[in-house]
Amino acid sequence: MAMNSRQEEERMQRRLESLYREAQGWAATWGLSRLMRDVDLEFSDAMGSALGRCDLRTGLVSLNGVLLLDGNEELLRETLCHELAHIVASVRYGPRIAEHGVEWSEYMARAGFVPRPVIAASLVVGLRP
Repeated sequence: MAMNSRQEEERMQRRLESLYREAQGWAATWGLSRLMRDVDLEFSDAMGSALGRCDLRTGLVSLNGVLLLDGNEELLRETLCHELAHIVASVRYGPRIAEHGVEWSEYMARAGFVPRPVIAASLVVGLRP
């Protein structure tokens, strides 16, 4: 049975709320519980093959809209964590640390992810490299 647009919208809202709660959990694990109050999150279909970006100055995390497609749930979680870990590492260690260095890797690992700077486009449903 196909979902109507309202059902799909409600499903997406529940998914995003769950993702937000998970991000709050990572922030608490990292000892920065206010993180999600200081971060703005947006989805964009104009990111090319990049899955995520963060602006350390403004706290804006941009995620590729393709991550919202069915089949990309785990990559959505990992990509959000990846970008949030950049922000936390910068807050804790300063902005001059290596982009995917030991500080960033520490936060990814503490959130339960294997730190990987790049995710192959072939692993992403609907992404055109």
